Amino acid sequence: MLRRHPYPETYIMDDFLRKHAAEPGKCIQCGACQAVCPVYGETLDESRVARGRMALMEAVLQGDLLLSDRLNEILTSCIGCKACATSCPSGASADFVNLVGKLHLAGAKGLPFYQKLLSRQIFLNPQVMAASARLLDLLGRRLYTPLAELRLVHPFLPFIRDGKGRIVPRLDPGARRERAPSCLPEGAIRGRVALFLGCGVELLYPQSAEAAMETLTARGIEVIVPPEQACCGAPSLHMGDADTARKLVYRNLEALSDPDVDAVVTLCATCGYTLKELTPRLFGSESAAALSAKIHDLQAFLRECPVPVEQAATVPDGPPLRVTYHEPCHLGRGMGVKDASREMLQSLPGIEYVEMRDADRCCGGGGLFSLSHYDLALKIGRHKVERIRESDAQVVATACPACQLQLTDLLNRAQLAIPVVHVVELSREIPQLGMSEKDATGDG
Repeated sequence: MLRRHPYPETYIMDDFLRKHAAEPGKCIQCGACQAVCPVYGETLDESRVARGRMALMEAVLQGDLLLSDRLNEILTSCIGCKACATSCPSGASADFVNLVGKLHLAGAKGLPFYQKLLSRQIFLNPQVMAASARLLDLLGRRLYTPLAELRLVHPFLPFIRDGKGRIVPRLDPGARRERAPSCLPEGAIRGRVALFLGCGVELLYPQSAEAAMETLTARGIEVIVPPEQACCGAPSLHMGDADTARKLVYRNLEALSDPDVDAVVTLCATCGYTLKELTPRLFGSESAAALSAKIHDLQAFLRECPVPVEQAATVPDGPPLRVTYHEPCHLGRGMGVKDASREMLQSLPGIEYVEMRDADRCCGGGGLFSLSHYDLALKIGRHKVERIRESDAQVVATACPACQLQLTDLLNRAQLAIPVVHVVELSREIPQLGMSEKDATGDG
C-alpha cells in the first residue's frame, strides 16, 4: 500500500502496479538506454531516461516516493518508442513500466478535464468523434490555417513556431459511412480478413484504407470492415484512463471475433501493437489472447499472400520514383515487423527504393505526444528530416498515420516538398506488387 499523498484521497496500489511490481527491479542501471532514448537525447535529464523512470517507479512501489505532479510530468514525457526496451541487456520493459505508472497515477489523482473529455466522450463514442472531427476540420482549415499566415495573431494561436503554423490535415468523418462493409475479389476467394481501420486512418487518411482493400482483393482476399469496431484504446491508455481503455478493448473483442475471419489486418502500427501486445498483457483473457494471435500488420500479411502468377506487374513509363521508408517504432520494435514494408517497396515496379540512415529512429510523433509536447517532438523530429534530406527521396513511405502526420509537418517546416504516404498507397496505381510465391514468408 502507498502512503498518503497530496491528493484528496488515499490511494491503494492498483492491480496494474501490483501485477507488474517485479518489472522495475529488472533494471540494472547500466545506462544503455541513454544512447537510444530520443527524449533524453534532447533534454539530457536523467529522470527522463529509462533507468531514471525505473528508479522512480521502484521508489513508488517501496513507498519511498509520493505521487506528485512532478512524477506525472516525468512519466508523460516518455514518447513510448520502445528503443530502451530493445536495447536493454537485462530485458527490462521500461516503456511498459512507464505506461503502468501513468495508469496508476491517473487512477490516484484523476484525469484533467480535457483528458476526460477526449478519452471518455470523444474516443469512446464514434458519433461524438465524427462530430468533433467535423468541427476540428472546420476550425482547422477555415480558421487556423488562414490565421497562421498573419503574424499579428501568432501569439494567440497554438503550435506556431518560427512564424509557421502546424500542418492541418483534412479530417473526413464521412469516409467510413460511404465505404462498403465488405469487398469481394473478382476471382476465386483465397481468404477472408477483417480490416481494422483505427482513428488515424478513419479520419485522416481514408485513402490508405481504400488502397488496402484494393490491394487485398487483387490477391483474392475478401475484406470485411466490421462497423462496430472502435478506437484501439491507445490514446486512453497513454492518458492513463484504464476504465475507458478496457471498455474499448471489450468492444473491439466483440467486433473482431468473427471465427470465419482468417486474420485481422491493421493499417496503423500503434493500433496493431496495442491490439496484439498491450491488450492481452494489460487486460489478459482468453479472448484477448485469441484476438492477439489473429492481428497482422498489412505489409506482413501481404508477404504471406502473394500476387497470383497470372497477374503480371507492368512497369510504368518514365524514370523510377525514388522512395525511402520511415519505420514506425510500434511496427519495428513493437510488433517485430521490420522487413515486410521494405520488401514491398522494393518489389513495386517503377520505384527506386533507397534506405535512409536511422530509418527506425523515432520521428517524434508518438500519437498524442506531439500535441502535448510539441517543442520536444520537433526537436526529436529534426534528425529524421536530415536523414530524409540525405536520402534525396521524392516520397517518404511509412505505415503509421501518426508518423505520417508528424513527418508531413516536419517536412513542411523544413520547406521540403516531399509527400508522406502509407506504404500501401504506392501500390494503388499498380495493385500487383510483383511478389512471387517463394517470397511469401513470415516476418517476425
